[in-house]
Amino acid sequence: MRDQVTFCIKTIHRPQCCAALVRSIHEYYGTNRPAIHVLDDGKPELRFSTNCPTEAAMVDQLIETDFDIGLSAGRNRLLDASETPIVVFTDDDHLVTQRTRLPELVDKLNKHNDIDLLAALSNDEERPRLLRSNGRRLRIHRGALKQRGSIRWCHYVGNCFVAYRDILQAIRWDESLKVEEHWDFFWRCKVAGVNVACDVSHSFKHEHIDPPGYKRHRPQFLKRGLEKHGLEQVIWR
Repeated sequence: MRDQVTFCIKTIHRPQCCAALVRSIHEYYGTNRPAIHVLDDGKPELRFSTNCPTEAAMVDQLIETDFDIGLSAGRNRLLDASETPIVVFTDDDHLVTQRTRLPELVDKLNKHNDIDLLAALSNDEERPRLLRSNGRRLRIHRGALKQRGSIRWCHYVGNCFVAYRDILQAIRWDESLKVEEHWDFFWRCKVAGVNVACDVSHSFKHEHIDPPGYKRHRPQFLKRGLEKHGLEQVIWR
């Protein structure tokens, strides 16, 4: 897969998680693995390369940047560094398992000319959702546009997906949003006509671990995202 697929991992202050993900890619795919790129914007003492040198040597490209450039900027840098037509994105605390079946997921993306981004589940979560706006509120709710077998076409998926790199390059992540970037990204995908789907027969393992000092709720970024789209509220139901 290495000449066709790049596994992109943005990490900060979770070196052991990143190391476990890298090991799982090697364990399940061996010589048929995708290229592995890791971007680390952590503090020097918590860097992936410092704490997990064995696993750092197992990646094809390690990009170390200034401290805390943010998820959006990190993912954009990973896109820019990739040279393969397909990229894989997960959080650094995900793991590849026998249920992931990444080569098959990539084959399904290539097989369907009406899919640009194909997600797997995170455990049994992050199921397909639809996005609807009345101009003031953006509603994100469970549902699908259509389904065929285990594939559900939708507007919004979780953080485990394969996609065509040129499509993601056209959308990119908003680097002003360190959090609240996910709904913004998929809303812009919908507006741009990107074909999003989720295959519920594939999954990555996920055991969430917060990095030291992590703050999940930062209302300034939600406010910035809402103002950007002229919205008053995001509703998750």
